[in-house]
Formats: sequence, structure tokens, C-alpha cells
Amino acid sequence: MKRFKSYFLILNIIGLAVLTSCGGGDGGDDTPQLTPEEQRIVDLAGSSSGITWATTSVTFDGASSNFFSDLTLTIRGNSSSKTYISANGSPLWGANGTWDFNGTNLNEIIFDSDNGNVYTISLNTSATPSTLTMTVNYTASGGVAAGINGANGTYVFNMEEQ
Repeated sequence: MKRFKSYFLILNIIGLAVLTSCGGGDGGDDTPQLTPEEQRIVDLAGSSSGITWATTSVTFDGASSNFFSDLTLTIRGNSSSKTYISANGSPLWGANGTWDFNGTNLNEIIFDSDNGNVYTISLNTSATPSTLTMTVNYTASGGVAAGINGANGTYVFNMEEQ
């Protein structure tokens, strides 16, 4: 009988040790945390199909403007590939291209490797729908010589997720 109690006690101790050492114990989510850059990409581009942003208002050099009033940008991205498609975005955007953050600054993006035109961005993902504001002091490559007269200036694009 003593032997039986000893075995029973040893089995209980082993069982308790196994139960207390099994995964997670804190009841938390085991999903890996996103880096700040990965989270910013999700906020801007959503899933693999991207997010389409449409203008709600535009200002040019501080005054309300009708230019780009029907602009849409579909932004897609992940850590290795960041692309966009624009409608009615010329001359500031091509029909499609690439984008990236300005180095490690997650509040600035550059389209088509044009380091001369850095867009400062502000996102509100708590709004329904989410909103995006992009500000750029735009200088056309080639300016008037390239046939782009009057495009230079400060643009503020207020956009919302479609």
C-alpha cells in the first residue's frame, strides 16, 4: 500500500509539472507583434489587394483647389514590395509605380524614387472610414521645360478609405 501511495504521489507531481509548463499560461495572444513599419504598411495598404484612397478635398498653396478632386490612389505593400495605382493623378503620380518610406521615417513616403518630392503623411485609422492626409511641396522634374507648367507648389490631399 505504501508503494502504491508513493507511485500515486510521484504521478501527481509529474502531472502537475506537465500541466503548469504547457504553453502560453498567460492567456495572451501568441500572434507575433508587427514592427512599427509593418503596422504602418498595414494602415496604408491593408491586405494584399491594397486600400484605395479617394480625395475629399485638396488645397494648393493654401487655397482650396478642384485639381485632383477625382484622384484615387490604390496603395499596396508588404516589407519587400510597395506599389500604387493612381487614377487622375498626373503629373504628381504616374498611372502606377512604386512607393517607399523616406528612410526610417514612417511619416514620410516617396513615390517612384523621387527623393525631391517627399510626401508627409498623417493617418487616422480610428475614423470610419480611415482618413489619410498627404502634404508635399511639389517640384516637377524638368518643370516648364518638361511641359509641366504651374504644377509646382504645396499640395495638401485629404483622402478617405474607399
